[in-house]
Amino acid sequence: MARLPLSSEALRYLSCRLLAGLIDLGVMSGLQFGIVGAARALFPPTVPGHHFSAEGLLLFGVFSPLAWFLYSVQPLTRSGATLGKEILGLRVVGQGGHHPTLLQAFVRESAGRWLNAMVLGLGLLFVFWDKDRQALHDMVADTFVVWTNTVPRTSHLLH
Repeated sequence: MARLPLSSEALRYLSCRLLAGLIDLGVMSGLQFGIVGAARALFPPTVPGHHFSAEGLLLFGVFSPLAWFLYSVQPLTRSGATLGKEILGLRVVGQGGHHPTLLQAFVRESAGRWLNAMVLGLGLLFVFWDKDRQALHDMVADTFVVWTNTVPRTSHLLH
């Protein structure tokens, strides 16, 4: 792997990727809390000390992965961006610059993120050493995160 100089551009790129990830984490957390709240409101726990009834657990088990898929995977195949990446002017692309396939997006957002979590999130730092600025989850799925042609809406905060 070629080592990228620790330039202001590399730091800006990494900070935008981190901020996009935090935005996406916030949105996903909100969705998950909403699903938990709905499951508990629709099907209150029947056993003291339990957080879910059997029906509520089933509801959570169905809608939680569905929310993850509809927020994290499906937008990458349609536009190449989640809300966080869209706000910060980033896109995920496959080889040739096209949107990731469904398989690439699924692998990136599941196995790739899981592997990154196993190394305590340090897989994101690969962008400093990899010539293509791929993080670990990008390498696993053969995807790349690139700037869009537009200026990020938060660019004034990054300078």
